[in-house]
Amino acid sequence: MKWLLALALLVLGTAALMPTSTAIRVPSAMRIGDVQLPAASCATRDTLWIHHYAAALYVPPRESPIDALQDPQQPKALHVQILSKAFLPKEMPKKWRDTLQGELDGAAFGAVREAWHELSVGDRLTVAYLPGPGMTLQLNDRVVARTPKHEVIDALLKTWAEGEPVPQRVNRVVASHPCQH
Repeated sequence: MKWLLALALLVLGTAALMPTSTAIRVPSAMRIGDVQLPAASCATRDTLWIHHYAAALYVPPRESPIDALQDPQQPKALHVQILSKAFLPKEMPKKWRDTLQGELDGAAFGAVREAWHELSVGDRLTVAYLPGPGMTLQLNDRVVARTPKHEVIDALLKTWAEGEPVPQRVNRVVASHPCQH
């Protein structure tokens, strides 16, 4: 029984040293081309005291996130910082792999798949869309893939929503994860 108490104290003492979700920050704004986008939603993905990643969604000010996400005339970005690889699968999950493979040309998809294997703690992934040039996926400061098609954004949103209507899912998630800047 004493060892159980000692283990509990060790775990609780160690957990107190771990950063909390509120201590993890994402940029309050992001520049995409010549457009400055404020963060509309911020969150971390956590399991117990393990922070897997921090993410933020960026859309134009005073624009509804769902309207901006679905409108090919609106810039938008998703920024993700890898905080732990504890549960990151070696291969890209099938649903994302299938979605990207269906939307990107072979070279772009191959580059994205290769970038997945390179992910490390501290890496920053940014998926950005700007009307005209289209979508860019960056790993840290390196452009991994690009496409002029907005349909990639639509397909990624549909995959992420997992059968739920995209507007309802986006609105619910954005409302439950406001940024603390």
